[in-house]
Amino acid sequence: MSFSLRCLLALLALTGCSILNPPPLFRPTLAATTCKPPSVAQHNLAGTAHYTAQRLEPARDEFAIAVKEGPRCAEAHYNLGLALTYLGEKDEARKHFLEAADLAPGNQVIWDSPALRPYGEPQKEKRKATASEQAPGAFGNRGGLGGY
Repeated sequence: MSFSLRCLLALLALTGCSILNPPPLFRPTLAATTCKPPSVAQHNLAGTAHYTAQRLEPARDEFAIAVKEGPRCAEAHYNLGLALTYLGEKDEARKHFLEAADLAPGNQVIWDSPALRPYGEPQKEKRKATASEQAPGAFGNRGGLGGY
């Protein structure tokens, strides 16, 4: 075996083949320019700068401040959800993704985002069961076995 081939194999072994399996790219954040008060947009922008530089804890903190100051800002909730996802706080991220979708029903970026997809459709989460689902034997509903 040649020296260069051995060096290449050693390099791959040392790097854990990270060259072949790069870490997933971060999803882009959303601008919160229309959110009120203006400080929400400022904290969101600061969080985005940290997030882009892969400083996730400071990004999470800035997005959390943006959500606290502007709880009706869908973009701030979405961005906080992204940071929490990459920090491994999946349950908390899920809450913010769903809140973002609820606050922005027409925002296709939020609704179609791959970051939101694993958490299901928010409308199905909040859907109330029908009376026949709540009481399967009532109203002649015999679970598909026919009525009276």
